[in-house]
Amino acid sequence: MTNEELKQIKLYVLEELAKIYTSTSMNLWLKPMRVVSVEGTSVTVSFPQSKKTFVETTYYETIRLKFSEVIGLPIELKIISDEEEAELLPELEQKVDSAYKIRFNPEYTFENFVVGKSNQLAQSAALAVARQPAELNNPLFLYGPSGLGKTHLLFSIVNEIRKNHPNYNILYVTGEEFTNELIDSLAVKKPMLFREKYRNLDVLLVDDIQFIAGKMSVQEEFFHTFDSLFKLNKQIILASDCAPKDINNLEDRLKSRFVMGLVADIQPPDFELRVAIFKRKARDFGYELDNDVLYFLAGVITTNIRQIEGALKKLKAHTFITGETCDVFVAKEVLNEFFAAENSKESIIDKVFDYAEKRYGVKREDIKSTRRTADIIAARHYAIYLIRKTTNLSQSAIAKLFNKKDHTTVINSISFIEKKMQNEPSFEREIKMVIAELIG
Repeated sequence: MTNEELKQIKLYVLEELAKIYTSTSMNLWLKPMRVVSVEGTSVTVSFPQSKKTFVETTYYETIRLKFSEVIGLPIELKIISDEEEAELLPELEQKVDSAYKIRFNPEYTFENFVVGKSNQLAQSAALAVARQPAELNNPLFLYGPSGLGKTHLLFSIVNEIRKNHPNYNILYVTGEEFTNELIDSLAVKKPMLFREKYRNLDVLLVDDIQFIAGKMSVQEEFFHTFDSLFKLNKQIILASDCAPKDINNLEDRLKSRFVMGLVADIQPPDFELRVAIFKRKARDFGYELDNDVLYFLAGVITTNIRQIEGALKKLKAHTFITGETCDVFVAKEVLNEFFAAENSKESIIDKVFDYAEKRYGVKREDIKSTRRTADIIAARHYAIYLIRKTTNLSQSAIAKLFNKKDHTTVINSISFIEKKMQNEPSFEREIKMVIAELIG
């Protein structure tokens, strides 16, 4: 942790201790405390040599408990003297790190993001944000079906900002991680550190933001986090499978904030872009393919960039092992098995539940359960419709998959989704893209 963060933790702990001990005890014995380090669940503090023994004998367990409450985990406490701290100083200076735990993938850059008509606006907006954080497109909201490059752009932004602004506090999280972290902090009744972490950032990136939909307390916290960062002119980047207006059970005040900057969609790549992506990714894998092979691959893999990567890895492994030159016939033979595995009934059903989980922010077991909250019902309708349209399962078989006694639920779900598609063209486009990806 940084020195400022260590000081902040100390203040929180002293505030808690002041509720127990007199001002005389605080001033004489406890306020001289310094937080030396916090590493995982191990906390080291120092006191003047003349006070160390008495503090250790009298206050040790209470101090340990208060640190545990503030940090939110049971901690091990080590008390050292200021003289011992001085001896440790060179080692500690080498360990100073940010509490924000920047996550980045150096392989995702703007240089290796292949641009075409379907993603040009999103790429241009992301690059502008990376070069001038909080000056253009704030917030930036990227949306589109899974597997088209949203996460690639988010990490490209992180890498570019890290290069140009090495002192920035940057945090990339998913909507699920934000939710779980908030729940954990509330469980120990110590949301202070959570808020300090999120509201003192220079750049916040949240992937799969739709996960917070339907979770009122999480939306409340994210609303205040968003407002706090925005008022301080900090950059916010969000990504979702669908546009803000199409995120079910998301508060209107959040929807309105998400569109205050620029909203950019990423659509499935057209044929020319797919060829370019195959060519670039093959080159990144150290693999050259003839144009006729590239055209074949671009013709049979039409939606998901992750599927492109999987197919190339499969081809490279085959040619490496056999020594064969990769032509169209080899590609067809090798990838038949790949496509069969990708498009098997079980695989499709598994992917459907993945889509429903991400889009509505609910767990698979809840979608299959008898629970009937609005978000779970919406996810259930969505999953049932997609399974019906992408597999040969009967309505009765689908009902059993969702633990229903008969197929009435299946009929109702299909009817609900079809009406929604008729009334909402953007939702209809989304459903068609998802189906295209599922069946390849």
